[in-house]
Amino acid sequence: MKTKKNFLMVLAAFLCCTLTIGAQKAVTKMSPWLESQFRQQQAMAKRNGGPLRMKGLPVRNYILTLVQSNDDAATIRQKGGVVWHDFGGGICAAFLPMDSLDVLDRSSAILRMEANECSTLMNDTSAVIIGVDKAWNFKNTQLPSMPQAFTGKGVVTGVMDISFDFTHPAFRNEDGSSRIKWFWDTLAENDDPDALGVVYDSPEKVLAAEHSSDAASADPHGTHVMGSMAGNGLNGRFVGMAPEADIMGATILLGSDSPELLERLSNYIKNHLEDWTGVEDVITKVELSSVYELVELKKIFDAADAAGKPCVVNWSFGVYFNFYDDYTLFEEVLNQMLGPGHILMVSAGNNGSKMSYVRKEADEPILQDLYFSGSEDGTEHQYFLSMRVDKGYDPFFKIKLDIEGVAEPILIDTYDVMNAIQQGEEYYFVKPDVAYYSAYCIVSDMHVFYISIGFDDNVYPHPNKLKGTFSIDTPIALDFKSYIEMPDTLTFSPYNYTNSRGCNQHTIGYPASLERVITVGAMHHRSAFTNYLGKSVTYRTMASKEGHLASFSSCGPSARGQVKPDVVAPGHNIISTLNFFYRKNGSEEETKEELDSQIAMKANVFGKDYAMFAMSGTSMSCPITSGVIALWLQAKPDLTPEDIMGVIARTSHQPEPEFSGTEKNIYYGWGEIDAYAGLLDILGLGTSIPELSQHQPADVKFRLQGHTLYIDGADEATPVRIYTTDGRLVTTTTINGGSVIIPETAGKGVYAVQVGKLGSTLIRL
Repeated sequence: MKTKKNFLMVLAAFLCCTLTIGAQKAVTKMSPWLESQFRQQQAMAKRNGGPLRMKGLPVRNYILTLVQSNDDAATIRQKGGVVWHDFGGGICAAFLPMDSLDVLDRSSAILRMEANECSTLMNDTSAVIIGVDKAWNFKNTQLPSMPQAFTGKGVVTGVMDISFDFTHPAFRNEDGSSRIKWFWDTLAENDDPDALGVVYDSPEKVLAAEHSSDAASADPHGTHVMGSMAGNGLNGRFVGMAPEADIMGATILLGSDSPELLERLSNYIKNHLEDWTGVEDVITKVELSSVYELVELKKIFDAADAAGKPCVVNWSFGVYFNFYDDYTLFEEVLNQMLGPGHILMVSAGNNGSKMSYVRKEADEPILQDLYFSGSEDGTEHQYFLSMRVDKGYDPFFKIKLDIEGVAEPILIDTYDVMNAIQQGEEYYFVKPDVAYYSAYCIVSDMHVFYISIGFDDNVYPHPNKLKGTFSIDTPIALDFKSYIEMPDTLTFSPYNYTNSRGCNQHTIGYPASLERVITVGAMHHRSAFTNYLGKSVTYRTMASKEGHLASFSSCGPSARGQVKPDVVAPGHNIISTLNFFYRKNGSEEETKEELDSQIAMKANVFGKDYAMFAMSGTSMSCPITSGVIALWLQAKPDLTPEDIMGVIARTSHQPEPEFSGTEKNIYYGWGEIDAYAGLLDILGLGTSIPELSQHQPADVKFRLQGHTLYIDGADEATPVRIYTTDGRLVTTTTINGGSVIIPETAGKGVYAVQVGKLGSTLIRL
């Protein structure tokens, strides 16, 4: 049956190590996902009667891995590995031959090997909502004349993503020069065999390149993210959060299967092998992992350090919650990078609307509905369910699966599963109308079972929309997690939301669940917008209410029980930069059909027709928050992740009264970010100037010309007080003719302005 072959391939990422029944897990230095790849290769070799061969030559598979060793990576090189990047502390990123993983595993020089699957993407009025609008005059295209204090100037905003347009006016100065100072296009061709991709290390080189190598074909996600974070808008509209920040970036690979890229990686490995003979007689193949993302992050931080500027990096992608990922070394390396002036912002994910987690307590039976939903494209569908046994319980129980239209229930005895795997056999069952494949592993001393259920359109009608149930009657505690990535999803509820907040628990993935990253959820503030054709449209229709968490935004707790996200920001119908070079399937017509309704405005600048368009997702709320952090870093460049978390905790506000107070929660974290309150907190103005309002004046605009401060929207004779940031009163005056005069004795610097009882703002002379 063709289905079996395909879901063996899909399930490869889920398979784990062979164990002796009832025994403790054999000591291994491989992380579960890495070990799963190794075991899968072994199983394939066994089925093939030996290593895979192509064109008469053996194939050697390499996988990008984090490795910790105590011999300066000498053993890695001796066993055919290639060190790509040294993170220090005995940890490096290396391409390892998979057929040598067991040898490396037994070596005393190797302390740990770790790899996890590649990430996926997590897919205006924002500034007004979160208090950034007074940080710059978004109607004024002459940015250098802005009166406001914090615009991201002197800070690097880093973006790791896909599909970038370097020519968009939002990323250029008035003279046409680029604000993008450094960019690593990992997909670009390079004649240098020692280089992977091309690094554009100056604004001139970036602009000459015009776009990243994937700009025409990949989702225009990265250009939109970059614009929300640090774009200066299009003709003064839809300005990003940090419009004067420097920009640096890199294209991420997301498990790219580009033959050209994989061939370059293969050649890179061959060119750097030191102690492996016979390489000419072997075909090398490469599998990527999330390790690539760490290397890119380090390169951006290094480039920012070389420029002598603090840096916040936006990470709008990730891996969904599961029971098998292990980020021990990943987090260790990440923590080495993060610190004063090195901040990482991560999107929470977009699976809050899907009920994908269920808990069974001990001594309680469970009868749980299952809902199968798949794309109508294709003829085969695979659905995955995983079960984790609590520590202290024996992993022996029976599972009964009833699926509508299937004559007999599927019965699985976990003892049989473990016994089959102990014998090195694949545990699967095939029937004319349904097939399933089950695997077993241990993750962090917990027993985990995976069940893959497959259907074939040729023998089973409508396998893309089914209902079933499973039952387990055993006195043990279990966690259940379904696979919810498209196109085939398995959920425990037929609805896409549970209430107006719309968030289901345990949907935070990686690296959003890591301790020192700042994890961002998405708010629903704008249900619709008017596009450039004058029509009211929405990027997506949701059940959540305006002012509440967006239905799709993922919620905690994390796999390790942490309360995540940390903060939320606008993430629905966010208008930002559109990649000029993007062409869906290479077609102008298909591109227009896909994007036209989402375009909010168009303008001809620098001889091209550019646009701003709407997208939704935590991918959009994350760069908005990242841009806010850039403003905070401008105020205090040595802020640490812990410092920023403290500011967020002290100054954010909870959108719903149910969560008012000082407690962090798994829906909103500490609440919605407030850029202005955060700046006041960082500058200490809340304590040094007790009479200063902690909010900005509504419907009041500020404009500075020399020492004359124009205040539009406040009544004549409104009292105005101006302070230095250390709390000294500079002047007390009143609005006269729509303005006040700042004494000439006030030198360059930041000042706080209190306008009657309307509120306060910060200006920079």
